[in-house]
Amino acid sequence: MDGNESRRMDRLEAVLRAAHARREAPPVDPAMADSVLAAIKAAPVEEEAASGVLWRMAAGAGFVAAATVLLAMFFGTGLEEEIGRMLFYDPNGQVLVSMLGV
Repeated sequence: MDGNESRRMDRLEAVLRAAHARREAPPVDPAMADSVLAAIKAAPVEEEAASGVLWRMAAGAGFVAAATVLLAMFFGTGLEEEIGRMLFYDPNGQVLVSMLGV
């Protein structure tokens, strides 16, 4: 934006702020507020359905975690071999030094 557009935007923003500051809020009828609160309190709470979904998701996540652990235990990931090869077959320790951030 050039300087002229910036001044126009600043002036427009100031006008809108002033108009918003002079605006009056409409009065609220106490009977209407009481009826809205009563309707909210009377609404049925559906926690049972939500908790059932959460328990099924938690059980599924636990099953996946247990299966992952068992798979890693029986078949291995190969990660431990790669770390051992980096640490023990590095004659001058360059990989270890770079892993330590030195």
